[in-house]
Amino acid sequence: MRNAAWRARWSRAAQATCSLWLALSVAACATATTTPGPDLTATQAIETRVAQILTQNAATALTASAAPPGPTTTNTPSPIAPTASLTPILTPTPEVTATPTPPRNPTLDLGRFPLPPATFGGEPHLFMGRPIGAGGNVFVASSYRYGSTWSGQLETHHGVEFANPLGTPVVAVGSGTVYYAGSDAERQFGPRPNFYGNLVVLQLAQGWQGRPVFALYGHLDTVTVTSGQPVSAGEVLGTVGSTGVAYGPHLHFEVRLDNPESYWATRNPELWLTPASGAGVVALRVTNERGQHLPGMRVNFICSDGARRFLDTYWDTSVTPDDAYGENAAMTDVPAGYCKFETQLGDKTFSLETTIAAGTVNFVWLRP
Repeated sequence: MRNAAWRARWSRAAQATCSLWLALSVAACATATTTPGPDLTATQAIETRVAQILTQNAATALTASAAPPGPTTTNTPSPIAPTASLTPILTPTPEVTATPTPPRNPTLDLGRFPLPPATFGGEPHLFMGRPIGAGGNVFVASSYRYGSTWSGQLETHHGVEFANPLGTPVVAVGSGTVYYAGSDAERQFGPRPNFYGNLVVLQLAQGWQGRPVFALYGHLDTVTVTSGQPVSAGEVLGTVGSTGVAYGPHLHFEVRLDNPESYWATRNPELWLTPASGAGVVALRVTNERGQHLPGMRVNFICSDGARRFLDTYWDTSVTPDDAYGENAAMTDVPAGYCKFETQLGDKTFSLETTIAAGTVNFVWLRP
């Protein structure tokens, strides 16, 4: 697609949806006081918000059909035994309270971060569809990605957000069995009870390297499945809400490996979701000369569509890099073609130019 057409589509999408996105309040998804980032100047805030809007509305630029290809299924390990079915309990939307003030800097003790593998690569495992049903927004909100803190305003994020109106259907990202459906006021899945409100935890039929994989859907308004129920890819599980710790309607989505009930078992969902047509996935590393992960680094990049994007590297060790890749940031739905990545380390600028391939994971490593 020509760059001019891309830019025109991005502009129309941004204009049509700007007011919706500026009105969105996301979840304060974490409780441990662990991280944040530098304050933005007024100019930086405006530039950042424009990039967010462009990224969030990539649907018009990438594909008219919106939803990426459906997931595939393979033979699967025996499901972990689900709990008894529970009647979903609807919890009221909590009153908005002041967000706890996080520390002003990311984790600086680099020794706490495990050294990533010496090489950067691995086989993709992009077998999940999107968790939002037909007609909804299927693109990840750029302001509060996995491992980030929304520039220090919120705690380290263990999932990703899909901003959608109240009542938008949420669907299974693959076939599998409902591990749990109900309220986490009764059974804890986060750092404290009633963190996710109404939720569904799905064990996918397709595992990874013999290990069980789970998808968690949080802050739901309604839940339409029961624990132990088999579901097919694309089947409706419930609707978008704002129950639990949420400041507005949206879907909080997580991928958990091995242990569905552990808040610390998450992985970056953007490395599991099938990218949109004509787009790829970026797995990013920012390290020092010793190969250690550098937390809280802002990486800016511009790609073939002319839109400016950014990623913040994982702020602390409460989130886990992919077992195969050892990244410290990731983004899906990056348009195929030329991209230039850049970050600032002290008084030095590190940059890398590369070509993004569609339908797969592309590895970008910024280092001295």
